Amino acid sequence: MAVVDGTPHRQPALPVRAVDPAGEVAGDALVAGYLAGVLDGAAGPDCLRVGVSCGAFAVTVAGDWEGLPTREELDLLAHGAGTVLR
Repeated sequence: MAVVDGTPHRQPALPVRAVDPAGEVAGDALVAGYLAGVLDGAAGPDCLRVGVSCGAFAVTVAGDWEGLPTREELDLLAHGAGTVLR
C-alpha cells in the first residue's frame, strides 16, 4: 500500500515460490522498484506495481540482488503459471 497526495493505493502481492523470503530483501527491492517508477515519472499506482514486482522477483533466488528484474522482465510475473513466452 502507498499513500500518494492523501490517496491510498493498494497492490496485491504476486504469488511466487520464495527461495529466500527474507523481509529486508523483499522490502528493499519494493522500495527500489517504487523509486525507479518515481524517477521515470510514473503515477503512484504504477510505481507501486513496479515495486511489488521487484519484491516478488527478489525472493525467488538466494541472495540480495540476484533476482532483481530488468525493465523488460517486470511484467513476466503477470502471466499465469505455465505460460510460454517466445
